[in-house]
Amino acid sequence: MSQPNKPKKPNPAVPVVTHSALRKRVTDLSAPALLRIHALPKFLVPGLIAVFMLLGLFLQAPYSGISLTVVSAFIGWLMYLSWPLLDSKSRLIRFMVFLILVAATAINYGA
Repeated sequence: MSQPNKPKKPNPAVPVVTHSALRKRVTDLSAPALLRIHALPKFLVPGLIAVFMLLGLFLQAPYSGISLTVVSAFIGWLMYLSWPLLDSKSRLIRFMVFLILVAATAINYGA
């Protein structure tokens, strides 16, 4: 005998998120790129970020600013995609790291 279908209780670990039209469009357009990134070897993306960060530290302007802009854009894109799923503490930490990165980029363009 089968049990009657009981309605599922919401899982508190999975937040319910509503998306604006812009966020849905960006998420849909980002899905193929994220799948490609996910298929790469696990060390490659952090390794590339580290290489671009080191280039940003050691190259002369404007090349240092360009490499830090690449890192800032990538981190900002990932932050935008993950923002609705984060709690307030995680948002604050990621936002502060992003601001420091953008400030370092601006300083390198100005130097």
